[in-house]
Amino acid sequence: MTLSSVKNEEMVVVGLGEMQVSNDPNMVLACLGLGSCIGISAYDPVARVGAMVHVVLPHGNVADCGRSPTKYANTALPSMINQMESKGAVKSRIVIKIAGGAKIIHTVPVGSILDIGDRNITSVKGSAAENKLSIKAEDIRGTLGRSMWLNIDTGVTRLRTSASQVVEL
Repeated sequence: MTLSSVKNEEMVVVGLGEMQVSNDPNMVLACLGLGSCIGISAYDPVARVGAMVHVVLPHGNVADCGRSPTKYANTALPSMINQMESKGAVKSRIVIKIAGGAKIIHTVPVGSILDIGDRNITSVKGSAAENKLSIKAEDIRGTLGRSMWLNIDTGVTRLRTSASQVVEL
């Protein structure tokens, strides 16, 4: 399975704490090397607007969130939805998929404040619920890193762990 059906695609890597929003059918958005971070892909299949955000931490204070809203799970999703709506997306049509939240440091006890992956998952899911958005698919937790791609032309989100082939999420 290839990452894209687009011949002249442009891959845009979404770095730590970054977000990309696009309606360019030749674009593929990518979150590479997700460990405890969460990659969120969002797509409106009617407007054909897609977005991806690379969430790093579960919560930030008011000043931090103001400077970098896409770095924190509690502010990334609303920021992404606002940007998508500015390009013609309709919130009720947006399909959300998430990946990541792995436990990278194996010695951290379950439920510990240091288990950033688990805290990121909880915060992203809480933000989705607060914003009345449902998560349609997820590949979360575990101990393996992941990468994910969103094809703007098709709306397909694909995923690969460090031990698997590329699969559709």
